[in-house]
Amino acid sequence: MLLSIVIPVWNEEEGIAACLDRLRPLAVKGHEIIVVDGGSSDETRSLARPLCSLLLRGERGRGRQMNLGARFAAGDVLLFLHGDSILPEQAEAALAAVFAGGKPGWGWFDVRLGGRRPIFRLIAGLMNLRARLSRVCTGDQALFVSASLFRRAGGFPEIPLMEDIAICRRLGKLARPQPQPFPTLSSARRWENQGVLRTILWMWRLRLLYFFGASPESLAREYYPALYDSGPDYPYPGARILVFARAPEAGKVKTRLARDIGADAALDLYLAMLRRVFATVEQAAVAEVHLWAAGNPRHPEFLGLCDIRCICRQEGDDLGERMRHAAATELAVEGVDNVLIIGSDCPALTADYLESALAALAGEAELVLGPARDGGFVLIGLRKAPPGLFDGVEWGGKNVLEQTLAQAGELGLGRHLLAPCWDVDTAADLPLLQELRPPLSWGAGSPLSP
Repeated sequence: MLLSIVIPVWNEEEGIAACLDRLRPLAVKGHEIIVVDGGSSDETRSLARPLCSLLLRGERGRGRQMNLGARFAAGDVLLFLHGDSILPEQAEAALAAVFAGGKPGWGWFDVRLGGRRPIFRLIAGLMNLRARLSRVCTGDQALFVSASLFRRAGGFPEIPLMEDIAICRRLGKLARPQPQPFPTLSSARRWENQGVLRTILWMWRLRLLYFFGASPESLAREYYPALYDSGPDYPYPGARILVFARAPEAGKVKTRLARDIGADAALDLYLAMLRRVFATVEQAAVAEVHLWAAGNPRHPEFLGLCDIRCICRQEGDDLGERMRHAAATELAVEGVDNVLIIGSDCPALTADYLESALAALAGEAELVLGPARDGGFVLIGLRKAPPGLFDGVEWGGKNVLEQTLAQAGELGLGRHLLAPCWDVDTAADLPLLQELRPPLSWGAGSPLSP
């Protein structure tokens, strides 16, 4: 039996490392740990990345996130675990018995709440009794299901709340559940923070409203107020930031640099720069971000950086054709007025630099360029993408910026230049990394690495 544990998270930096560390014994045995982030604004992804088998990022909402994790899971059995829950020690043996012979099935574990007050034992006992009588578990009880049965059921309904009730109803029509008596330890923080009686009455109220037909969307706004109050409110809603990146594979990224420091070290540096660039544009929060991929658009690294819906494939024979195609595609979307294209090898980019480019595009500029020290550019902003914009540009040469400006002049585009910046293409550029604050960590043993 290969087990895939799917953990949906959102802003779980306080507990995600401990959660994943407790699952290490299962990972060592070859089981799969999949973390699906719903767009955290804290350090959840960076903490989870080295501790899980696969890090994905999807649209926020537990049902959607768990479906995404299941889609990429390789296991025969899927187990859905909250980031603040701990599986029982007997979990692997119990699941092996349930799914002996490869037969389909589903069920859950009993729950035990982590608070010290005696009332929490009573609450947990009532939750377990209710689950067995109704054949409906809660998310705290670590639902498990064979992958084949999960697919037959159609996965979780992609609703923002009550997805656990809804999938149990689906699964119950296909097979009898097999609940396990070994308890999953779940956090009691909601009861502790909001009060025991108030929380119990509130949760029952939500369940009754759902039973009588209230929409999951309206209930979710009450259950997750912080989630719905924190939606993006960009200062440049008509802009798109496009991060151009190549699928991170040794020998296929930073090839000029690899000749001097080796393919593996070059890959480590590329990954560190890509993550830094993406963190910068996300933390700047000035416009919606899309990733335009060369190579496999579903590379696990890409799926960990952004929602799969925001990943597009580059098309064209050279960099100029690929940029023009991406810009034209995005500008054709209703409501998109301008685009900003940046590469994955410019860790010196800052939020202020991005905002200055978008401010210029919001003004009179039709073309904005961020000059690089090597004669190219680290950023290009466009309000239109006319054919022939990059004709005659010798990509990789020393005159890329000059040739692009000349071509834009012939097309009559209003131009604006930002302050010079730098990227990393060769070993001669490596000392520039020492200018970064905070420093860039990119692999032990690599030149200039911490």
